[in-house]
Amino acid sequence: MVKLFLGGVNPNTSSDAVREHFSKFGPVADAVVMRDRGFGFVTFETREAADAALSEPQQHIDGQKVDVKEAQGKGGRGGGGGRDAGGGRGGDSGVRTDKVFVGGLPQDCPDDKIRNYFEAYGVIVDAVVMKDRETGRSRGFGFVQFDNPAPVEKVMEDYSIHKIEGKWVEVKRSVPRDQMPPAPQQRGGGGGYGVGVDRGRSRTPPRRCDDRDRRGDDRDRRG
Repeated sequence: MVKLFLGGVNPNTSSDAVREHFSKFGPVADAVVMRDRGFGFVTFETREAADAALSEPQQHIDGQKVDVKEAQGKGGRGGGGGRDAGGGRGGDSGVRTDKVFVGGLPQDCPDDKIRNYFEAYGVIVDAVVMKDRETGRSRGFGFVQFDNPAPVEKVMEDYSIHKIEGKWVEVKRSVPRDQMPPAPQQRGGGGGYGVGVDRGRSRTPPRRCDDRDRRGDDRDRRG
């Protein structure tokens, strides 16, 4: 699979129109237009088809000139170069999820803004910007939930290019706690002994001196 970036796309151009236009170069696996943002992507099934499209760096779609370049995002998976634990960008935990975390949002970004941005990837069930309970101000991050995990994979493929209101935002997979791999249990020091146990002393309680002991001592003194 080879993904190409399309710059200067007419906001009224549909994803189907992009797919139809580029299918003349070879089999198209996916095509998407970021509405109202003036760009989009087309993914070819073969390197040959992508190279054919790249041979025409400026093309016309719906009467508008479109710049065609190879997309710079390297995908959401794979070892090395990732920003998060788990290997790939966005923290690939190996668990499929239909929800993403969006960090670094502009301070005045409303819920509708992130919904409108990510709806190009699939059907959105919920989109919310987290706010401070006392002040009502944005906390700078939010969550977007799709109706299935497939759109999340597409979102992660474009990890390096997500921008909202001109500001790059970081997107990570949001995995429910009950689906996270169990954390390794840490053992305490001291070879497994409980805290506060003094191993140098006998655990047998001291013998208590009672009346019978005192009577025995008196007989010894009289004898």
